[in-house]
Amino acid sequence: MNGLARQYRGDVYVQQVDIDDPGNRQLVSTYYVSATPTIVILNDSGEVSARFVGLTSGTTLQQAIEKALSEAVGGKTSA
Repeated sequence: MNGLARQYRGDVYVQQVDIDDPGNRQLVSTYYVSATPTIVILNDSGEVSARFVGLTSGTTLQQAIEKALSEAVGGKTSA
């Protein structure tokens, strides 16, 4: 994840959320997170573009990031 965050720096933002922190209950509920790891990829409109539960390969995540970037309506898109 860190490598992908560096690769797409400026185009994507990575946020880790502690699902056991009571302050994150609304976020956890909104994105139906009940297990870790769960990765939710949003497009620039805030819509869920992809969701993964469990270990996920870097290639799969990269493809999902590219898809979300291709859905972008308000920002830079990747070619």
